[in-house]
Amino acid sequence: MHIRTLTCALGVIAMTLSSTPLLAHGGIYRGPEDVVPPPGSGARTGGPRGPAGPTTGAPRSPTAPVPAGTGPAGPTTGGPRNPGGRGGAGGRTGGIQLTADLSTWRYWWEFNKHSYIGLREAIHQTGPITGSDVFWLGTRRQQSQNMLAPTNTQIHQDVLPSLKRAIDSTEQRDIVSSCMIAMAKIGQDHEKFKLVDVFAPRLARNNQEIRETAALAMGISAVPSEKAFDHLIALAHDSDTGRKLSGGKVSNRTRSFALYGLGLYANEHSSPSIKRRALTAMRAVLNDKGRDRNIKVAAIQGIGMLAIDRVAPESQPLMNEALDALLDYYTQKAGAGRQLVQSHCPTAITKLIGTDHGRSTEFRQLFAAELDGKKKGRRGSDLARSAVLALGQLCAANDSKASVHAHYSKLLTDTYNTHKDGQTRYFSLLSLGQIGGKENRRFLLRILERGNKQLERPWAALALGVQAFAKYQVMTAQDAHVDPDVLVGEALLAQLKAAKSPELVGALGVALGLTRYAEAAPTMRKRMVGDMQKAEQAGYLCLGLALMRDQTSREVIQQTMAASSRRTSLFVQAAIALGVLGDKSAAEALHKKLEDEDANLATLSAIAEALGQIGDRRSIEPLKQALFDETRGDLHRAFAAVSLGAVADRAMLPWHSKISKNINYRAAVESLTNQQSGVLDIL
Repeated sequence: MHIRTLTCALGVIAMTLSSTPLLAHGGIYRGPEDVVPPPGSGARTGGPRGPAGPTTGAPRSPTAPVPAGTGPAGPTTGGPRNPGGRGGAGGRTGGIQLTADLSTWRYWWEFNKHSYIGLREAIHQTGPITGSDVFWLGTRRQQSQNMLAPTNTQIHQDVLPSLKRAIDSTEQRDIVSSCMIAMAKIGQDHEKFKLVDVFAPRLARNNQEIRETAALAMGISAVPSEKAFDHLIALAHDSDTGRKLSGGKVSNRTRSFALYGLGLYANEHSSPSIKRRALTAMRAVLNDKGRDRNIKVAAIQGIGMLAIDRVAPESQPLMNEALDALLDYYTQKAGAGRQLVQSHCPTAITKLIGTDHGRSTEFRQLFAAELDGKKKGRRGSDLARSAVLALGQLCAANDSKASVHAHYSKLLTDTYNTHKDGQTRYFSLLSLGQIGGKENRRFLLRILERGNKQLERPWAALALGVQAFAKYQVMTAQDAHVDPDVLVGEALLAQLKAAKSPELVGALGVALGLTRYAEAAPTMRKRMVGDMQKAEQAGYLCLGLALMRDQTSREVIQQTMAASSRRTSLFVQAAIALGVLGDKSAAEALHKKLEDEDANLATLSAIAEALGQIGDRRSIEPLKQALFDETRGDLHRAFAAVSLGAVADRAMLPWHSKISKNINYRAAVESLTNQQSGVLDIL
């Protein structure tokens, strides 16, 4: 049973409190709730409330009950579903069939939010501490420290041994899977054991979840280990060695997870030989005669994660090999089914090269052809959506009409105005925001004022926020002062004052936060308090206030958290917002919530992610106690392991962000994300 739950797209954590089953790996789906594959779409049903997992071997899981008054009702505000039409993107993809309207901006935000929030960086650096150390230290007070990241001594003396003891003491799949992912996030061998020797024996377990988790964990850990690297290649190829490791034929799911692991491993190593061996293995998989789309997509995503040096001359042969591998597959003639797989190539290519590489122009032209009707590009929606997302990453702001880049911005505005697929149109708005520039800003402001309130204005608001945030990042990196964009801020604030739709209010809250338009804070606080019963809306407003670093809002956010103990989604949102503001007291409240024996599984999942994102080392001891408390259920203990590993995570951003950033999540395949047991469904 995978420790997972559907996300309710609340701005600071991807969580849901819906009636969907929780599934494993310590995972959690990143999208609004009520999005489940219906029967007949590659999933089997696991009870009256939804599927229990894919037919590829994921075991069944129980249904998580919904506590009264928690979580939103789902994306019901997105207007009528009109597949392929201008009114919406519809509820289907060419891969996983989904039942909800996926056109909402919240999906994109949940897949991409981490680099915008920067929570662990905020909490590990200076900031106020408003809580008491009594909770953590008993009656003995100690001087509070601003730097609350776990120390290396704590990790080696406390965390890793505890996880090792827990995993050796049981075969219970939830605890085993959660401990492996937790240890992988830490990514350090212990003096008494190596991570690869913990993971490798579990490749042959008779439980599919444990097998694929072990493969993925080797990649997430990225501990320098020739053995682990060789294991991943052997599993990816289903070689004799791979079959011996797995106790027989390597399943397609395990092969897919090994390929994601291979990409993650190569991403963290600068060695050209490691990257070349990884590319050779993934290219071979991409070009073989097998038709399993999960394996192909995993190979494409793995190549995109190679992180090859874009500048060094000695790296260019390898870069060209990687680009050519993706290009060759992308340009093959294929039907709709294979086009879904091909649609992962554009965003993988952009991760490799960015805007200034010598081949960027080549790929800009190639992807533009998918949108330009005059060039008779392929008309599949998956390809068009990916092309739009790719152009947002490959083009730079330039308001000169003579600029080459200006042509692509014009193409994106035309795509928005004329394309038949709603999602392609909304992605066009987002890409215009990513590109930036005065003309694009002017266009987005017009859509913000005149567009459909339920569908178009939220995307325009988010795009404007993304544009403002990018400018802020560039200027601060240059140690230059940057004032908020007043024109954008005033426009967003005016919309917020008039908005009634929770969908629009949430987007405006996030956008104002990204814009850092502090003048909006009083209105945002007022709406947050006044509409607290709308947990989703209030949660995004909490996040927006935190993103603009509005310290005056800290008290009202604390009050919101205290008043929302039975609205878990909002409770956790507020806790994360306090973390962004540097308030370390939120972890105390989360721990108390974690100890609640009545907490349902969705609540546990939400708290686990929140504690991990905050990363407060004072969480270690309470989590250890929970992990070994046999009076608690297996899932409570598994979530304690999830939280423990997340607190000690070596990275500032979650490992899965290397895959999810700018991904075309509409081109879903089961092992990537099926709302339950895909690699992006893992916490």
